[in-house]
Amino acid sequence: MPEANTEYKDDLQKCMDSLLEAQERNNQARYRELRSLATPGFLKVFDLAPTLLHYNHPDLPGYLDSPGTPHGVVAYSNWEMQAQNVPMGPFNEPGCAPVVECLVLIGSSGSVGHTVRSDLDYWVCYRQDRLNGQSLALFKEKLLAISRWAIEEHNTEANFYLVNLAELVRGRIEHTWGEEAEGEVAPHLLMEELYRTILFVAGRFPLWCVWPEERSQREYNEAAKIMAPLDWTEVPPDYVDLGFPTKAQPQEYLASAMWLAYKAETDPFKGVLKLVPILEAVETDFQSPLLCDLVKNEIINNPMPHFAVDPYIITIDRVASFCATHLSPEHTELVRAAAVLKVLGLTGREGDQIQRTVVSPSKLRVLTKWIDDWAWPPDRLGHLAAYDQWTERERLRLGNDILMMLLGVYMRISSHLITRFPGQVNAQDEQLAPFAARILGRQRGMEATVDLLPSDLHRNSISKRVVFQQDVMTGQWAVYNLKLGHGQALEAVPLAGLDPDSGDVIFESDRVAKAAAWLVRNELYSPDLELTVTDSFGVTTETVLQYLEVLDQCFPPLEFNNLDADTIFQVGAKGPVLIAFNLEDPGEIKLRTADLVFRTGWGEMRHQWRELGHMMVEADKYMDLGNTLVEACGVTSSDSLVLHPPQAETFTRAFTTLKSALTAQLRPKHQTVHSKSLIDL
Repeated sequence: MPEANTEYKDDLQKCMDSLLEAQERNNQARYRELRSLATPGFLKVFDLAPTLLHYNHPDLPGYLDSPGTPHGVVAYSNWEMQAQNVPMGPFNEPGCAPVVECLVLIGSSGSVGHTVRSDLDYWVCYRQDRLNGQSLALFKEKLLAISRWAIEEHNTEANFYLVNLAELVRGRIEHTWGEEAEGEVAPHLLMEELYRTILFVAGRFPLWCVWPEERSQREYNEAAKIMAPLDWTEVPPDYVDLGFPTKAQPQEYLASAMWLAYKAETDPFKGVLKLVPILEAVETDFQSPLLCDLVKNEIINNPMPHFAVDPYIITIDRVASFCATHLSPEHTELVRAAAVLKVLGLTGREGDQIQRTVVSPSKLRVLTKWIDDWAWPPDRLGHLAAYDQWTERERLRLGNDILMMLLGVYMRISSHLITRFPGQVNAQDEQLAPFAARILGRQRGMEATVDLLPSDLHRNSISKRVVFQQDVMTGQWAVYNLKLGHGQALEAVPLAGLDPDSGDVIFESDRVAKAAAWLVRNELYSPDLELTVTDSFGVTTETVLQYLEVLDQCFPPLEFNNLDADTIFQVGAKGPVLIAFNLEDPGEIKLRTADLVFRTGWGEMRHQWRELGHMMVEADKYMDLGNTLVEACGVTSSDSLVLHPPQAETFTRAFTTLKSALTAQLRPKHQTVHSKSLIDL
């Protein structure tokens, strides 16, 4: 802080006191909103979490029987325990220096975005000098124990993200909490989201939240040394420095866009609402204000202090306004639908598993306002509210449209950044390779591509009761997902002549091999899958199940973080190539067809098939297959070929001949094409 007179200090303190009062009022209003929406289990975890971090006691969840287990929350008091409805117990104050400087929530908790599927995402901020080495390992173990208790006892996901304060104020967030690496690749944007959605729980209050907006970052940095020092010794300061939110560099926006496109697999409705603000920032060359500044300003000037300023509403209103002027009407409608479905918290699960989100007064108010603002017809909201009763075809159509929109938005972001900031954006950053691979793996349009489902929401709504049915006229295969009534067995369902217009069709293909590959690709196959094959020309349920088992062995679920960096963008087969001869002509002795399934270096699964029955000369069949394997599949070694076992006895000789023909055809040097730029995605 510059050398200032008493008047300056008094003025600053008075302003900060006023802002603190506004923030605390809003925090309490967010608490009330959380309690109106949360399940009993969610509330139990929320109420107990700070106490479980403050104490390490045998009577409390998360207890570790180790004398050196770190615990303690700075300035945590019995009053706070009582205020959060925590039952008092015979717990002694921590005998060690508290290790948690600040405990806050990030995300949708206490907003209209809170649904029955919401989790608790805590930032556990700590001093490195009090938590390192073995003590850090023990504390992580304690946090994992609390997370297990939350999910096992209360069916609530609680994530505790350890944040090193010394690194945070430098604009770095260490990757210390598992696979999700957004903080590592986009720390400034994650910090902005923290300040936009922050819900204070315990410890020292974040200084920026009470920092006057007219004061500069330089003044903030000087003030933080006095008002929020990290190396305090006796009496803890009232505030903690979590850093000053600033606009990120272009490279970070690219990284964030890739990460969000990847995370949208889990929840595409939320993914749309988080990716569009990145597009706005990029296409305005970062001149648009930070959303966290808008939220903070609303809190300060809130004319109705008993109602929470909702960061979700502010974000969605901003997104909807941008879409109306910068996206097509079709995409704008998709964004609006995503916003409504996210607020309603619908999942697509059917039957007794549905647990609906409470439509609180705040949710009802915002939905009514949106309908008026967007001039929606009266039945539009009702149709979206019935999402759980939509057919599979309707849900998949919406999901596919949103997926393609997400990929399109990502393309716009990457294209603008690479064109506008060529010296500042490195699209080939090795750290981003797994995210690039994931985006590539979700591309569509190629006939050979075995599509992924749009999101986990759709995967979770599909039952384990599947029917493959072949059209007797066209030979086309349809995959039906059967929703059985309570106590109804699959055998009791009339399977013959299932209506393709019934809405239960989840996939269609001209080959049963590709339909089977689709099940494996989407991790829908398991030994307990109830599958029936009907109206086929000789293909049996047993044959398809055997083929599925082999597919599952050849193509297990892919861990994108473990992909080979040297071959991640290799065009062509990476790993086994599964070959099935005459899969749909089981009685034939001569070679008629070949189905080929393989996976690329970036994880995309593809299916190729060849009709060979019209060739009179057997050698021509092997040459044709060899060419297909080299040209279409990118096979570089005959050792990668795997024969489908059910035909092994009949076609072992043919398989051996094919491998010999392929070996002879392979060039001395195969071509490997690498991605030159993520713009090519």
